Amino acid sequence: MKGLRTQSRERLKKLTLTAMFTALVTIGAFINIPIMTVPFTMQFLFCNLAGILLGMKYGTLSILLYLALGLAGVPLFTKGGGIGYVFQPTFGCLIGFAVGCFVAALICSKGRRYSYPRMIAAGVVNVLIVYSLGMIYFALMMKYYFGTPKDGAWILVNFCLIFLPMDMLWCVVSAIVAKRILPVLYRNDPATMLRISDVYSLKCKVLGGGEITEKEAKRLRFAPLGALCNAADEIRKRYMKDSFDLCTIVNAKNGGCGEDCKFCAQSARYGCGERGGLIDAARYGKAYAAAEKEGVNAMSAVTSGRALSDKETDVMCGIYSAFGGGAVERCASHGLIDKSQLAKLKEAGVTRIHNNLEVSENYFPKVCTTHTYAQKLETVRAAKELGFKVCSGCIIGVGEKMKDRIKLAFALKDEGVFSVPVNVLTPIKGTPLENARPLSYDEIRRTVAIFRFILPGVYIRPAAGRRELPDNGEKLFRGGANAAITGDFLTAKGVETSQDIDMVKKLGYKLNPKDNEDKNDNTSA
Repeated sequence: MKGLRTQSRERLKKLTLTAMFTALVTIGAFINIPIMTVPFTMQFLFCNLAGILLGMKYGTLSILLYLALGLAGVPLFTKGGGIGYVFQPTFGCLIGFAVGCFVAALICSKGRRYSYPRMIAAGVVNVLIVYSLGMIYFALMMKYYFGTPKDGAWILVNFCLIFLPMDMLWCVVSAIVAKRILPVLYRNDPATMLRISDVYSLKCKVLGGGEITEKEAKRLRFAPLGALCNAADEIRKRYMKDSFDLCTIVNAKNGGCGEDCKFCAQSARYGCGERGGLIDAARYGKAYAAAEKEGVNAMSAVTSGRALSDKETDVMCGIYSAFGGGAVERCASHGLIDKSQLAKLKEAGVTRIHNNLEVSENYFPKVCTTHTYAQKLETVRAAKELGFKVCSGCIIGVGEKMKDRIKLAFALKDEGVFSVPVNVLTPIKGTPLENARPLSYDEIRRTVAIFRFILPGVYIRPAAGRRELPDNGEKLFRGGANAAITGDFLTAKGVETSQDIDMVKKLGYKLNPKDNEDKNDNTSA
């Protein structure tokens, strides 16, 4: 009953707005602007706003109501009213208002994307429809009704060169006005509530043990950000409780990489970084001891290059073996290592393997050509087969779209990974992506939240780029994320571990590795 009352109130509100815009379009017909290059009226502005703000149904209804009342004899048109107005040469523009309003609404409502470019584009299409129908109708009436045909050049000059520039300006004005009005006008309207209810229904589906589809995940691209992040955090609490996995990395081999990953300063092709040899036991031991003292869950030794040689693998296995039995899990990130090398690492006490898939399979060739997505996937699957906890994630901001990230998240879900690092590109001078457009914080938050819907039972781990966020990523940990890479990265500074631990405790998370293992044994990924 309450829902029906709400729907009735919202319908009454829409009908009231429809009547208001009918009145505005009427008023616009009588607002004369004494400048030659400005159209006679402001009707187009109000018609365009009707489409953007009211949508296809109610926006078009407001224009049709204006036409119906005018044709019925109410003096709403500039030259009066009545059915005889259809013989006025300018009546085609009024038909164009209705058609253009509908199309403008269609463009803006598609995907619920009310951005400036989309609204301006909707206005431009609208005005082109108005002028096209207006010119055709004008030409037909002048030729067949008045018997005084005008040539095409005369029509083009009067309709396009004189009036069109200012009507194009109205497209920009209407977008600016609509952007300001939309948040107030639609705070509780059915369209917004529908989007929030979509988030709610998908959240309930995941909380109930179900899985969302790729199509459903793509719908979340347009969900209200606050509702999306709150829902993602609820899913995190249901599947992950308050566990938080904090890991750190140690640079075990630096630079000199022969691969051409376009985001990476370690590639020898770009001349951006220094080159260093394989880590020794003393330096690894010092880093491991520091990690134990700081209280992190794991430490990953990361080496540059396509993969370690067998000899280098043996050296690393010796180092891993020398530092076993501590509270900090040993993680290895050594590129495209094969199954025999993975077996040696497992025997040496390594429990986690890291290998990012980076981007979706379709987009991968745009960021790397020297190895393939399939080769990365082969390493991930081999590690899973040998019983490792696999950490595999992405880098965002390399030109990919949200749909690419969603596709990657589903691929990671299929592989049953334990942890998903989310790296945000920090453009490095000299690399092919040095001029890449930085992602907004809202875009990063939306990505993490959608990942939580797709991957309810894994550690979602903001990684590189987190230090550049205004709050070190705290909003991410309130919106679905529950893990992090702390300390410095391979070629960039990170957030200090002490700061991260203080933040984790403030947010109510727990860093007990045993609790984490128990949690993962009892929840689905």
